[in-house]
Amino acid sequence: MPAIDIVRLDENPHETVNGIRADTTSRGVDLDGATVTARYADGTTEVLEWKALDPYTNGGATGTDIKMSFGFDWHQLSVTKPLASLEFDLQPASSVFDTTVDHEQNSTPTSLDGYSFTLAPESQELTGDLTVTYSGIVNLAGSPAVGDLYTTMVIDFSKLPGGGLVGDLRWNSDIDTMQNSGDLVPCGVPCIVRGTLITTDRGDVPVEDLKPGCKVLTQDHGFQELVSTMSRVVDASGLERNARLYPVRIAAGALGAGLPRRDLVVSRQHRMLVKSSIAERMFGTARVLVAAIRLTELPGIEVDDAIDSVEYFHLVFKKHEVIFAEGAPTESFLVNYQTQRTLSKEQRDEFVTLFPELGEVGYPGAPAHAIPPRLLQKELVRRHAKNARDLLSA
Repeated sequence: MPAIDIVRLDENPHETVNGIRADTTSRGVDLDGATVTARYADGTTEVLEWKALDPYTNGGATGTDIKMSFGFDWHQLSVTKPLASLEFDLQPASSVFDTTVDHEQNSTPTSLDGYSFTLAPESQELTGDLTVTYSGIVNLAGSPAVGDLYTTMVIDFSKLPGGGLVGDLRWNSDIDTMQNSGDLVPCGVPCIVRGTLITTDRGDVPVEDLKPGCKVLTQDHGFQELVSTMSRVVDASGLERNARLYPVRIAAGALGAGLPRRDLVVSRQHRMLVKSSIAERMFGTARVLVAAIRLTELPGIEVDDAIDSVEYFHLVFKKHEVIFAEGAPTESFLVNYQTQRTLSKEQRDEFVTLFPELGEVGYPGAPAHAIPPRLLQKELVRRHAKNARDLLSA
């Protein structure tokens, strides 16, 4: 029997307002619309959409080299060439993986006993090791995410003989479905708030007035044409349910070099450019991108929890760019396969239309500058605070 290593990550957070339906029995039909990504040992991939096979119970997905089905019982998998990994993203299907059994202490409210990935008896003869990684952690609005519900599961078969799985496999992994379709949304989307002035070829223009085709000044590539804008309003009840949706306010001049020129308000995960000798020493490059929430350890930068509502805007270009908001260098929306998961299904569909390459698993969508890991971002800010150095000082 292979050793199965279960990994739970707290990245890519999601929330639900109404939680899981009372009937939590998993059915294949409940996965309708979920994305399945098969990565093979030879480097090729297949991206499939799970489809309901009947209106009540069964569902499945079929590709060139893979076939899956699921009803009330075990998942059935058949693959004809070495499968290195298999990824399920249940968010488009308004469903989640429930991975814990102790709902008294560890379970998110409204969820019941769950369990993580388990092999059927006849599949336990595999040799090698499996790693099952859960991400897209889910919380009930107003409550913390405690680590039992996730939108995404990746099964890593690469440590099996031959670098992947060939043949048949049966397994199960507890799946629950939301009470209401669409009530499973990403949190922490990086974006800019209404009223922010963006530098364009027509001067500084409020972000809400920008349209596709506008030419926006970028730090590295001159004026670039805006491909798309998207917005989302979070009202008072939304902010009350999820404090992480309150924005970060960067006071005028707080970044250094007199920037921003006016108070700049962005979402918590929106990244600002840091340009300093400290960054150079830490990362070998003077310019890095750091999430606004990491900057709140510095004077003049804080979470603005006094507002009643907020409207967030995405600015999308063909490539990830550093643009200028209130004169300060900051990022546009980073378009890649992973960041699609921070969008609603409708927004994701629009992005795939605009960027067909997003259908390719692993589409790199390279960032304009290095984005250090979270802990190194915190260390960078700590060093700036300790040495009283401006973030824009190089």
